[in-house]
Amino acid sequence: MHRLMILGAATAALIMTSAPAPSAAQSVLDEIKQRGELRVAGVLYRPLISRRPNGEYVGMDVEVMKRMAADLGVKLNVVNAEWATVVAGIETKKWDVVPALCITDKRKEAVDFSESYITIGATLTVAANNPKGLTSIDAFNRPEVVFAVPGGSWSESVAKEVAPKATLKVFGQSTSADLIQEVVAGRADAVVLDTPIQTTVALAAFGDKIRVFPGHNQPLDVRACKVGYAYMKGDAKMAAYVGDFTKKLRDSGQLADLVKQFMTAEQIKAAD
Repeated sequence: MHRLMILGAATAALIMTSAPAPSAAQSVLDEIKQRGELRVAGVLYRPLISRRPNGEYVGMDVEVMKRMAADLGVKLNVVNAEWATVVAGIETKKWDVVPALCITDKRKEAVDFSESYITIGATLTVAANNPKGLTSIDAFNRPEVVFAVPGGSWSESVAKEVAPKATLKVFGQSTSADLIQEVVAGRADAVVLDTPIQTTVALAAFGDKIRVFPGHNQPLDVRACKVGYAYMKGDAKMAAYVGDFTKKLRDSGQLADLVKQFMTAEQIKAAD
C-alpha cells in the first residue's frame, strides 16, 4: 500500500510539472499581426482626420496610420466612430488605436497614450451680432447661453469648465461646420473651436457672420488639448511599439513634414 501511495504521488507530480503554464495575455500588437489588419477609430477632427463624401478617410493622422500599417505589414481599416465611445471601443477591442485624442487624466485611467504630437488651444465662436452680449467669459456662464457640442468631446469638457452654468446641446457625429450652423441659425449661442485648425476653417466658411473669442490664434487660458494616440491600457508590447514608431517618424522628419503639409488653411478646407 505504501508503495502504491508513493507511486500515485509521483504520478500526480509528473502530471503537474508537465502541464503547460497559463500564458500571459496576448498583446494587441500580436492580434493586429494575426488579423492582418490595423483597426483605427474614425473620429472626425480635421485636418488630422476627416471623411470625404465617398466614405474615404483622409488627413494627417490617416497618413501616419497608413505608415504604421505598412510598418506592421498589415492593411489599414478606419472604422466609423464617435467621440463619446472611442475610449470604450479600445476596451472592447472594436479598434486598436484612436488618433487625434486629447490626453486627459480621466482618459488615462482607462487607456494608455503615446507622447503628444500636437497641442491645440480653445476659443469660443458666436454669431457676430449675438443678442446675448457674449463679449466676456463671465457672459457665457449663464443658463440661458446654449453651447452646441459633440458628446464626449474635448470641446464639451472646455464648455463645462469655461461656463459650468451654461446649457449644453449635445450632438453625436458632427463637424465644426454643423455646430457653427446651429449658432448662425440661432439654435445655439456658442461653440468651442480649437485654434488654429477649426478657427481657420470657420472664418473661411462663415466670414463676418461669426466672431471668435478671444480671437483667432488667441486661445482661452484653459486646458490645452495635447493630442496623442490612444491604445489598450497596460499593454507594454503595444506601448513600446507605438513609442518606437512615433519616435522614428519624429527623428526622420516625417512627422514634421506631415504637420507642415496638413496644417495649412488650404489643406484644412480641402478636408471637407
